[in-house]
Amino acid sequence: MAGGARSLDAKFIAIVTIVILFSIVAGFAITKVPSSLALAGAIALAAVIVCFVWPPISLYILIFSMLLSPEFGQRGTQGEGMTIRLDDLIFALISFSWLAKSSVHKELGLFPKTPLNRGITAYVLICLFSTVLGGLFGKINLSGYMFVLKYFEYFMVFFMAVNFIDTRKQARTFLVLLLITCAIVSLYALSQLPLGGRVSTPFEGKEGEPGTLGGYLILLMSVSIGVLLTSNSKRVKMLLTGLILISFIALMATQSRATWMGLPVMYLCFIAMSKKRLMLLGVLAAIIAVGPFIMPESYKERYGGTFEREAGYKATVGGTDLALDSSATERVQSWQGVLRDFKNHPIFGYGINGYWFIDGQFFRTLAELGLVGTSIFIFMLYQIGKFLLAANRIASDNLGKGLTMGMFAGFLALLVHCFGSNTFIVVRIMEPFWFLMGITVVLYHIDKKKLEALQNESDALTEIVH
Repeated sequence: MAGGARSLDAKFIAIVTIVILFSIVAGFAITKVPSSLALAGAIALAAVIVCFVWPPISLYILIFSMLLSPEFGQRGTQGEGMTIRLDDLIFALISFSWLAKSSVHKELGLFPKTPLNRGITAYVLICLFSTVLGGLFGKINLSGYMFVLKYFEYFMVFFMAVNFIDTRKQARTFLVLLLITCAIVSLYALSQLPLGGRVSTPFEGKEGEPGTLGGYLILLMSVSIGVLLTSNSKRVKMLLTGLILISFIALMATQSRATWMGLPVMYLCFIAMSKKRLMLLGVLAAIIAVGPFIMPESYKERYGGTFEREAGYKATVGGTDLALDSSATERVQSWQGVLRDFKNHPIFGYGINGYWFIDGQFFRTLAELGLVGTSIFIFMLYQIGKFLLAANRIASDNLGKGLTMGMFAGFLALLVHCFGSNTFIVVRIMEPFWFLMGITVVLYHIDKKKLEALQNESDALTEIVH
């Protein structure tokens, strides 16, 4: 008892000493820096303290900031340059508080054990190794290392979600917040329709990135459909139907052909996995029957124009000329450039951001990470798909069934989307994706423990009977 009191006194004295020293330093610093910087520092410190004391609030903030935070800096049309987003700063504060809390509570751990750890770890290491190697050859500047840090951030989002979410109730709350964010983004996209042209996400700058919005929407819409197909609540079904409708309209308005290609794959996955196949087939038949009459002409031209050659653009594959528009032609030519230059660095690639801008995830990965990195990337994707199917099989409630089914269908759609976009490195797609994967892992662990408990009870009863 006395030892415990002495320990408590020591901790109290240490805390008071730190607070006093910090107060002296802070008071001196405030007199030497601009008031705006001092205010920003005070807000940041308050945020760190709040995140440390109550970690879920940091995740609430992060969810909304994923799609609704502005960017600072400049980025060229070919992907050059760097930008800093508000959620990067929020993430830095959350990470700092997470590290501090983990150092105090050793049981939390930095990187909890999940079925995806091997793929994630290998991918991060090969990204870092290839980039360092590219730096030694003079092909990588600071931006390459910043991109590696950004990739690492996606996985940190995943591990933080797994660390801080403990119950089904929490998982449901975070999922609802993600869907609310999707509704806000979809309504913002719809507000751009009267302006004409393609819609994009908030704070994307003057040019916008419709393909990014398309990838985000197809993922969140897929999750919404999965939960809708398994829910027993009429209210939930009504709200999700509304969300799916506005998301679909916004998705079509992006005029992103990579996203459009993912839609059939997503829908076929639901038909294969869901018990409500007849309803899904009926909805599909209605869309096919009515779609051509209500689809705007600009959408038809966008799709049909893909296979119309434009003057000055020519793509040839295997000696055969392809009739493609300028955008598709440039993609094909850039992919051919990757295959042509690949032999210069076939094993580990040019490093992250060490090759010119490529719009196509697999070709970009091949150029940047070589055969080794591409193999690891494909292995990580395999682990994700395998895990989602396993989680769906053991899910014990409608939320788990719907979320895992929606995530698997959305994942397949993103695999199609990434043939025309850099889907798996885009922040506005990957942060929500990995947060959703974190929720899915938490539910999987809960269901697995429940299944193991039931199995143990069954084994015990069997032993009693015998």
